[in-house]
Amino acid sequence: MSVRRPEILSFFASDFQRLMSSTEESCRNLAFTLALRSIQCNPSIAADFLPTFMYCLGSRDSEVVQTALNNLAGYILLCQEHAAVLLHRAFLVGIYGQMDTSPQISEALKVLHMEAIVRENRE
Repeated sequence: MSVRRPEILSFFASDFQRLMSSTEESCRNLAFTLALRSIQCNPSIAADFLPTFMYCLGSRDSEVVQTALNNLAGYILLCQEHAAVLLHRAFLVGIYGQMDTSPQISEALKVLHMEAIVRENRE
């Protein structure tokens, strides 16, 4: 349903935010997927997910952190005005959380660079 009518997802934003930090992996992954799809449909709500995304990056549950890191590039692309704070948090997770966050940070930077090139070529 959300593929054909993604605008319906906006009614469930608070549910997605709650489930993004779920201990249940399948719920968490689906919540991230649907949240990103909802933001793609309505980019003005991207900043509404920032506190939740930051919370997930700072979670004590390493699986929640990993899921957030795996979705970092997609979210940063949709929420570019907050890219610096998100990348900084991911960097801190790598330092203090003793996790290798370099692949996700690198991917996010690559996506931002490609977006800048595409935008530049349009102008």
